[in-house]
Amino acid sequence: MIPLLVDYASPSAFSSDRSTATLGLGINARRPLRFVAKVKAEHRLAFRFCLSALGELVWSNDEWLSDGDFRALVLDPVVTVHRDRVFFEALSSDQSAYGALIMDRQIFEPEGEVETGTTNVDFTGWLKGALAEMRSSRETWFRVEATGIEVKTRGAGGRFERKVELPSEWVRGFLEISAAMAFPGTKLTVRPVDMVAALRYLHFSKAKVSPRALRYELTPGQDAELVLEPWEKRIRLVGADHGRTEARTIRTWGRRRLRLIEPLLPYADKVDVYLKGRAMPSFYVVDLGALRFVLGLTGYTEQRLTDAGGFSLSAAGLEPVPAADVERALQILKTEETVGLSDLGQSRAEAARIMETLCLQGRAVMDLSSQRLRHRELFEEPLDLEKLYPPNPQRIAARLFLSTGQVEVQRVTAEEKRKVRRFRSVEGPLVREVIFRDFVVSGAVGAEKAVEVTISESGRIIFGRCGCAAFKAHLLTQGPCEHLLALTWASEAARKDLPSSVEADAAQLTPRAPPPVDEAEE
Repeated sequence: MIPLLVDYASPSAFSSDRSTATLGLGINARRPLRFVAKVKAEHRLAFRFCLSALGELVWSNDEWLSDGDFRALVLDPVVTVHRDRVFFEALSSDQSAYGALIMDRQIFEPEGEVETGTTNVDFTGWLKGALAEMRSSRETWFRVEATGIEVKTRGAGGRFERKVELPSEWVRGFLEISAAMAFPGTKLTVRPVDMVAALRYLHFSKAKVSPRALRYELTPGQDAELVLEPWEKRIRLVGADHGRTEARTIRTWGRRRLRLIEPLLPYADKVDVYLKGRAMPSFYVVDLGALRFVLGLTGYTEQRLTDAGGFSLSAAGLEPVPAADVERALQILKTEETVGLSDLGQSRAEAARIMETLCLQGRAVMDLSSQRLRHRELFEEPLDLEKLYPPNPQRIAARLFLSTGQVEVQRVTAEEKRKVRRFRSVEGPLVREVIFRDFVVSGAVGAEKAVEVTISESGRIIFGRCGCAAFKAHLLTQGPCEHLLALTWASEAARKDLPSSVEADAAQLTPRAPPPVDEAEE
């Protein structure tokens, strides 16, 4: 646990009358800033919808929890005021989704002095509902300050202080999602109407069994296509140029969470989709002109942002960076507020390591659109990376095997299981033969010449064989050994994402057995 002290001058509050609406956000007085402004009339509608979407994300949870446990997991967003923008960041309570609301300063008419910085904001459940009362016909004021909120809004109450014990997993998730934005990947610019078509199809078509993935198919010289499994419904993403010279398929899961951006799509100019790879995080940037909503999703719903076997490559033995280089980059960041790889005066690889270190310390966040680092101090004091990221010997050793060329992938086999299923869709009932695949990878890693690992389509290790002492002692109860990890990473390109179902005849459906007869009732 990481203790976090918050001292709110007053709770957040919303008040409105026939002509004016005021949203006052209570902030942590230990980290003061000030931004009081009127929202320009032409941006009031987008302002309201984006804040509502952020509230939905903060309170969203796909896990089965009691009401008390659910409320305990809801953590307040952070807000950062820069010279050119104001942005919120938050994690969903199940830690599987990240949201950022980015607002250019041009949508506001500031009043008084602006104090820049980063702080926590009080975001209670009733406030999420109160945002629905905002109207574009009313003059709208936005207040983020440590004092004066209780005077300007009604029912705000008095000062209150609390100590929050932040789970280390939550902190790591917030930090690593910033680093994940800088991972190399594929960018698609998608029309909002195409995203609406996909989400509407998913809303009216139900699949109670897997596979339930989104498959992006990228073919050289053609627009990208989005395939909805298991119906194999193809939606052409008109104008979505991917720039790839060879065919590529990228599969992601957890599509139910995409509903968080659905209310914004009718008002958006475009949607930028950033795909990092199979079961890796994906990012959707809904562009509403001067406002942008960023939704970051893990590879699948059950995967949290900090799962041990997930995308956390940065935590797997981060190479140390000289403290002087990090401090120099931080001073540039504080002065300029944004930096790119070329601004640090280092080689590209060294600059990337410095930027990654700043993200993992909570001192910066990656701007997806510009691929530049922005200053953001997540905590009052910098984090101790050695405590937050204890060394993982297996992952460090696995990376060493890869970097020294000691991994040989000898065979990759797709094991298939087929079942005929009936699905409901917009076009009517469909009967398809569903294909479930696991990949069996055999090879040699270091001194171990007979290593075998079975990997699910979502990239999870579900079985393995190895002759090392660690595997013989614990099998997979304490996670995979370094040999299984290295073989899994090395086989990534060889595990192809293939169609998940094919057409089938209704006659192939296995008839259901009649219910048992209760002899007593008979």
